[in-house]
Amino acid sequence: RLNERAQKEHLADQLGVLLEALPAAVVLIDVRDRVDRFNPAAEQLFPHLAWGRRWAEVQQDTVAAETSPGTWRLNDGRRVNVSQRPLQDRGRILDVVDVTDQYRLQERVERQDRLGAMGEMAAQLAHQIRTPLSTAVLYAGQLAKGGLNEGQRCQFSDKLLAGLRHTETLVREMLAFSRGGNFSSTAIALPGVIHTALAGIAPRISQLGADLLIDIETLSNAQIRGNLDALAGAISNLVDNALDHAGANATIQIVGQCQPASDAVVLTIEDDGPGLDPSILPRIFDPFFTTRERGTGLGLAVVQAVVLEHDGSIVAGASSLGGARFEIQLPTLTPAASTSLDARSN
Repeated sequence: RLNERAQKEHLADQLGVLLEALPAAVVLIDVRDRVDRFNPAAEQLFPHLAWGRRWAEVQQDTVAAETSPGTWRLNDGRRVNVSQRPLQDRGRILDVVDVTDQYRLQERVERQDRLGAMGEMAAQLAHQIRTPLSTAVLYAGQLAKGGLNEGQRCQFSDKLLAGLRHTETLVREMLAFSRGGNFSSTAIALPGVIHTALAGIAPRISQLGADLLIDIETLSNAQIRGNLDALAGAISNLVDNALDHAGANATIQIVGQCQPASDAVVLTIEDDGPGLDPSILPRIFDPFFTTRERGTGLGLAVVQAVVLEHDGSIVAGASSLGGARFEIQLPTLTPAASTSLDARSN
């Protein structure tokens, strides 16, 4: 018994030394939620830590917020990862690791990525603007010359305005893309979004003699959390894109379906145009990627940005009509969540 006792004391000493030397903070909490033991690293993270004190009080005094499950932000700005294990009806043990440096490094890397992306986009935008701007400058110079008849003056003026409008479209879509999700969210009904989108583009649909097929009856009670104008703009952009490629007398089909099992709705927009080359599908939502001579390459990028900000997804593929197909999936709101969101917005 003396030997066993000596061995246990030796083991306890070893565990004590190990506990003191650990770089991670370790806190033992008994079944009464009171601090039973802790190491120096825990004292550095939790200045209010004391033997016998309730852990809930220590946490309240030290932790500013739980940013995600198992991740805390302390009052002094540090970030920690927390894991805990039960101790066979003798309480629990907390293992707290300071990950502040990793967070700062990650933020620095993300910032560098954002700066790199901004630089690339600025270069692409400058390249895109240069062509219509050069055209506008050329025809403005022609207009400045004397001896032009009325026909030539009208021709040069139209070319000048076309170049300036193209430049304006580039800048507008670039601003829409850069704004991303900077919009307010409310509970909105999807049929209202679709009707708003089609109302703005109705004159062009009529002008081209397009046949528009709409089947959204199952969405009559479906609501999502989002921004009506932003989503309507995205849907309008997809229909406008279909008209650009399918041309006059096109057939465009819009179908909405509810998926109760996944609490989501699926909206498909497809046309009978020439369709999409499978080789471009991986890049179709990339900013400034376009297959049209006067395309901005930002329309579909803006659509994807809006859908992602609504916690949804969008995929492109082949349509059963023979053209292109875009499928948008968005999460729906429960009636309770919809009422709560409306109350907060009011």
